[in-house]
Amino acid sequence: MMKNKKSILLLTVTALIILIGLSIGNPDGVQYLSLFAALVFTIISSIFIYKNRAYASFKPLEWLLLIVFSFIVQFSLLDNLHMTSSTIFSLVLYAISRTLLAMLLTAAVLSAIKQINDFHYKFAHPKRYLGIVTILILAVSLYYWFAFFPAAMTPDSLAQWRQAHNGEFNDWHPIMITWLIMLLTKIWDNPGIVAFTQIVVVVSIYAYTFDFFIKRKAHPVMIGLLTAIIVIIPSFLIFSIIIWKDILYSAFLLFFTVNIAKIYLSEGAWIKSKAGFFLLLLSAFGVAFFRHNGFPVFVLTFLLMIVLFRKNWKPLVTIFLVVFILQKIVTGPVFTWLDVQPSDPNEALSIPTQQIANIISNDGEMSREEREYFNKVLPIELWKEKYNPYKSDPIKFTWKYYDREFIFNDLGLYFKNYASIVIKNPYLATEGFLKQTALVWQINPFKDGYTDTYVTNIYYGNDLGLKNKVIEPFITHTANAYLAIFKHPVFTFLWKPAFYHCVILLFSLMLVIRRGITSLIIVIPWALNTLSVLAALPAQDFRYLLASVFVSFFFIGLPFVRFDQKERDVTS
Repeated sequence: MMKNKKSILLLTVTALIILIGLSIGNPDGVQYLSLFAALVFTIISSIFIYKNRAYASFKPLEWLLLIVFSFIVQFSLLDNLHMTSSTIFSLVLYAISRTLLAMLLTAAVLSAIKQINDFHYKFAHPKRYLGIVTILILAVSLYYWFAFFPAAMTPDSLAQWRQAHNGEFNDWHPIMITWLIMLLTKIWDNPGIVAFTQIVVVVSIYAYTFDFFIKRKAHPVMIGLLTAIIVIIPSFLIFSIIIWKDILYSAFLLFFTVNIAKIYLSEGAWIKSKAGFFLLLLSAFGVAFFRHNGFPVFVLTFLLMIVLFRKNWKPLVTIFLVVFILQKIVTGPVFTWLDVQPSDPNEALSIPTQQIANIISNDGEMSREEREYFNKVLPIELWKEKYNPYKSDPIKFTWKYYDREFIFNDLGLYFKNYASIVIKNPYLATEGFLKQTALVWQINPFKDGYTDTYVTNIYYGNDLGLKNKVIEPFITHTANAYLAIFKHPVFTFLWKPAFYHCVILLFSLMLVIRRGITSLIIVIPWALNTLSVLAALPAQDFRYLLASVFVSFFFIGLPFVRFDQKERDVTS
């Protein structure tokens, strides 16, 4: 009886903290409707948690992950870095209250799902269902292709297209994608062949993922939900017509993630088959070669898998060595033979550049020597003039004045001065970091923020003579009208990668609760990819984190697949 009273008291105190925190932390005063909704949600979730003893059924590690997830979600919903709360105490209480509310709601959902065990369904004709899903996804993809034929291309796309035709390579874009374009244009010298190939690859990997779900007895309702998500939300298919390296890379990261799930669910047995070995090798190759940050994602993921699945280390080590050595050969002797020009190393300095610029623009504290140093990198007045809080391009592409050689002649001195002014100006440095990385963590955009999403045309005025062709005006019109629906402010969150990150984290938490902590190995490729983008994000381009969109639907269905003794024998 005493234990029940303590539980009720704990939930009551939690509810009060939420209501008080939301009240005093609101910069515009008390919004009664919001508070009433918070009160209702708090009461309902508290009762549900108490009735189902969720506080007892979750393990300490699961509670910790739940708290971390709740904080991340609430942080991603911030729309202002400058809270107007009168005291630090009220600001902290506001943050805690929002996190507690998110934690209560999430705990209620997770405790409900944890009690439901019968998600499974055996399809009488699995190939028929898979065929229907594949045809639907392919039909929508081809509709976009016909609507915006032959493809969509930006200056980056045109640069890679030019390389594929003149053979003058540089490493700004992955050379494997350039070589693929070269090969495809031997068949048909038109951007349409590249867009069509991307569609085939993306749809095939989606089909491969649905095959995974169907074979592991995912319920038809789940299959239908995931299919609807892909065909309705444009971000899952519209990018396939755009000639960017990010499309194939994102598809292969999904391919790689599904294969890791197969290894995990079969306790390593899947990798022993020839098909499993080849498919993992193929997916690992795509991740390692189709985007520069993919190689460290591949390396770190494989090292973890070799440790976790050490009973089946031989095929894993073999694949790792094949891809690793091949990458070194390509980026070494092959690059030298083809005279491949290196990419701009300054790309890796986007975050420090933005933090320095924010400090200088706001007249932050720095010594005379530090000011003189950064004035040599770029005149101080230009730091202030060119600074865009969300994009490093205006500074780094001020070619005449931004002195790259001066930086890289003594990179140690650069980081010494950078670290010094960051320590002196922690708030400005943090603000610069958060705004520059908003694409990764933010769902609610700041008033001065932006996100570049997608294009449907070949860059106008290009010197290659490439143009779009309207095959059927009705198709183009209806496609534009449909896409316009998702430009409405109500759908802004769908064009924020952080929304998909929260979805992945939520269902990964469900996966941990249902399968255990080791199941997080499946999340590792996505997590490493996201962190690598976070470390060197140059601008707010949605495509940089397109992989998060592609893998998000997989994580929605993953906690609900069957895992039993028979499953361990599945090698297909």
